[in-house]
Amino acid sequence: MKIIIGFFIFCLVLFIYLHIQFHLKTSEDLEMYEIDEPSKDKLEEICDIRQPVIFNFDNNKIIETSNKSYILNNYSPFEIKIRNINETDTNSELYIPLQLHSSVKLFDEDKSASFFSENNSDFLEETGVIKNLKYNDEFLRPYMVSNCNYDIMMASKDVYTPLRYEINYRNYFVLTQGNAQIKLAPPHSKKYLYPIYDYENFEFRSPINVWNPQSKYVADFDKIKCLEFTLTPGKTLFIPAYWWYSIKFNDSNTSISCFRYRTYMNNISITPYIGLHALQIQNVKRNVAKKVSINELNNVYHVARENTDDNTNIHDNQIKENKQDIVGLSGTDIDNLPQPINQNSNLGSELNVFSNDN
Repeated sequence: MKIIIGFFIFCLVLFIYLHIQFHLKTSEDLEMYEIDEPSKDKLEEICDIRQPVIFNFDNNKIIETSNKSYILNNYSPFEIKIRNINETDTNSELYIPLQLHSSVKLFDEDKSASFFSENNSDFLEETGVIKNLKYNDEFLRPYMVSNCNYDIMMASKDVYTPLRYEINYRNYFVLTQGNAQIKLAPPHSKKYLYPIYDYENFEFRSPINVWNPQSKYVADFDKIKCLEFTLTPGKTLFIPAYWWYSIKFNDSNTSISCFRYRTYMNNISITPYIGLHALQIQNVKRNVAKKVSINELNNVYHVARENTDDNTNIHDNQIKENKQDIVGLSGTDIDNLPQPINQNSNLGSELNVFSNDN
């Protein structure tokens, strides 16, 4: 009996180990596959090679009900999340909610190419758009799927997303409107990209701008080779796990629908990431608004108080000087001058007192 139990445990451990290794496997070849109309099995087979794949996904229902024009015409009062790519304050919230019609106006008027929208699962749930994605993505879903994440991306013209990688088993990007440029880098480029592990937002990105590298990163970035291509409407891109990518929106009308899937074994293989994410969101509190130091407020208060005291002293000195000037002109002590009649007092009584004195 012990032998049977031991053999069963051995097989179970071996099974889990092989599946974890399968999900952690990566490919470093700098090449992309392109398929016109793959079958479901053929797509799964090619995606398991861990190379980027671009293919035709002619699902009009998804394209027609998740593009920017459609959701703007039907769901403009709902809020989407806006992100500023130029924001460097790590203590602030990464995303700010803004109504869709205001967001579109922001994208159209943004001349600095700073804003884009993503992580809009709440928007999809509230508007019901997620139903159109769920009911029509059977072709993309892998077998034994456990988690399905849907998203919509929009941006200002010439805005690019941070260079980052995903850890999901399947990551599909369907261009529903406009066009976008994509840059991809294989996983081994990590050592030149100064990765930032943001477990709170579950984002693993690089500070390098791959479209116009900063001068301090140029030497390392020159060692990296990237794939670059243009994604057009109706085309779908598969990005394997751990491949670095950045999306540049060529115009403000571009929209992309995102499909991310995990299987049960995929969740087991990324357990360290999930654990650190859970710990991080418990221990970190972000600032919704800018905070001011108490010391700074005290300094401002003391400076204002000193200025007020100085002004009071100047005013008192001016009064004294005016009194002296009056005394000098009239030869009379200013303190012995009769007091003015109070407006609230009885005028008749004041006159009677004056006549009796005479």
